[in-house]
Amino acid sequence: MKRLSLLILIAASVGALHMALYLSPWGHSLEMKFLDLWFHLRGPLSPPGHVAIVAMDEDSYKTLDIPLNQAWPRALHAKLLNRLKELGAKRVVFDVLFLDPGSDSTVDEELAQSMSALPTVLGADLGKTEERNYEKEEILFPLNIFKEKAEKIALVGLPEEEGHIRHFLSRNSELESQLPSLSEAALSKREFLPSARDFIHYYGPPRTIPTYSYDQVLEKEFPINPQFFQDKIVFVGLSLRTALGPAEKDAYLTPFSKDGRMFGVEIHATATENLITGQWIRRAPKYLELGVLFLVTWLLSLLLLSISPVPGIFFLAGAPSLWALAAYEIFLKGLFIPGALLTTVILPLNYLGSTLLYYIVIQRKKRQLERAFQFYISPEMAREVARNPEALRLGGEKVMATAMFTDIEGFTEKSESMAPEAVAHMLNAYFTEVMNEIFEKKGTLIKFIGDAVFALWGSPIKTPDHAQLACETALSIQKEIEKFNASDRFPSLKTRIGLHTGSMVVGNLGSSKRFDFTAIGDSINLASRVEGINKYFGTDILITNSVLDQLKRPLPYLELGTIQVVGKKETVTVYSLLHAPLPDPLRNRWLEALQQFKNRQWEEASKTFEKLLSGSTPLKKPCEFYLQQIKFLRSSGIPQAWKGEIIFSSK
Repeated sequence: MKRLSLLILIAASVGALHMALYLSPWGHSLEMKFLDLWFHLRGPLSPPGHVAIVAMDEDSYKTLDIPLNQAWPRALHAKLLNRLKELGAKRVVFDVLFLDPGSDSTVDEELAQSMSALPTVLGADLGKTEERNYEKEEILFPLNIFKEKAEKIALVGLPEEEGHIRHFLSRNSELESQLPSLSEAALSKREFLPSARDFIHYYGPPRTIPTYSYDQVLEKEFPINPQFFQDKIVFVGLSLRTALGPAEKDAYLTPFSKDGRMFGVEIHATATENLITGQWIRRAPKYLELGVLFLVTWLLSLLLLSISPVPGIFFLAGAPSLWALAAYEIFLKGLFIPGALLTTVILPLNYLGSTLLYYIVIQRKKRQLERAFQFYISPEMAREVARNPEALRLGGEKVMATAMFTDIEGFTEKSESMAPEAVAHMLNAYFTEVMNEIFEKKGTLIKFIGDAVFALWGSPIKTPDHAQLACETALSIQKEIEKFNASDRFPSLKTRIGLHTGSMVVGNLGSSKRFDFTAIGDSINLASRVEGINKYFGTDILITNSVLDQLKRPLPYLELGTIQVVGKKETVTVYSLLHAPLPDPLRNRWLEALQQFKNRQWEEASKTFEKLLSGSTPLKKPCEFYLQQIKFLRSSGIPQAWKGEIIFSSK
């Protein structure tokens, strides 16, 4: 148990280390590099086709004779809007700020009228002003004449992260919450929007979204496909082929940055396509993601710490590939699953540590193994254990086995009338007889508990017939006790025995300096409780239905009923294990009475039990017990869900 607890603690520490690195800038950067890798592996896709871009590019600057360091004439923007209306555009979104009055108010009025003629979205930005020695954040709105004519006003900002744009615009302040982003404003109505953690689904490198140069759109002689702008949302903004000089501030890194930086107008257009189709890269909420990552790290670390280095190296080699394959396939379905840090850094470090721990522990195990079982098993089994040391595991091991508890009836009263030395002498002789029978049938002595004995079959040596051997041992013990009593060396003793088969944890449990081979679990507790039930039925050996089901060879037994012991919700059927079968008439009469009891046929059951009592019968005590139960159930009432079980409220 200590080793398991230590491994759990170490695995939890590895999980905590993973969380710390994952939340660090370095860990985040590593995960994002793999996200970029998935985009590269997938390659470019054809955009859905709801959006087009009019690029204020180098050719347009040159053709329209506009200096690179000056704002575009607003007369051209008015002309562009009129042209796009002719071409059937659905809406125009300007990734351009119109904050100040132009040099000619008439031109501003013409542009405003063009905006009113075609649904137009204008950009606003966040700025800061000095107010009483502190900076105050504010929204920089377009000029009122444009603001009044525009369909919507939206924020042009993008959430930059180390030069990359991966996320949609998040609302980090109350001011930002007042306006939609350009991509949101481009929609006719706001649908379900991505969270601040979700990723933009890029279709490819720059110019993947269909793009025309500004000057080409204005030039009516230039052949433009009539369908290019028909019913589309058209974004207008700076989009150069190179991001040098002043233009660099509006160009960003994307997963396809090896093909050049992408300008903000195309990122806004890409985000709009995502929102229209509902297809972006979704990511789990932060605390859910952290919780799942910690749990997976803990489980995988625990696995690496629990296995030997040889299978561990295969696991270590396969984990990154399996994660990468799964993460990529899930990415193609629009979900992001982190794990790069775990599979490429955390697990290799964990493997190195677990390998070192393994070789330290294995040597100590061998030394402990030599002395761990010298008092628990017979010499023959000890030799078998020596040939197969893997049969023993330091620490707990979950097994299916059969547990036995024995107890001397009325031992306290008997011992009070004897000298302590005489009691010790009697117990030593008694335990010797019991131990001999246990060892004879390949049992393991777990411990003495006062005058009780706790033994086990099925561990540490796996024996498929553990239930059979335990039952035969119980019968043999009773015969030896008869001989023990016949010797007249000590007061006559009556031993009660309880057996139960089930799942339990067995192993060397304790501290690093002192430990015991023992077994724990509900099955052990139930075996102990069953032993105590003997006193109610007046029986010597009681076994549960799980023991009976495991028997390989038939033994005489008699069903005594279904019980629910104190501290347990589940019911079990118990049987009296007999040295010889009961006569058929007696057995059949008993089973008839038992069935009448289960069917709530109180009158018939009472008469049958009383008839059994009228003769000389070994079933006297059980009959008296059931007659008491009938009387009790009649007076106290029967629960609706009662199915014939007897509930014991004390041990």
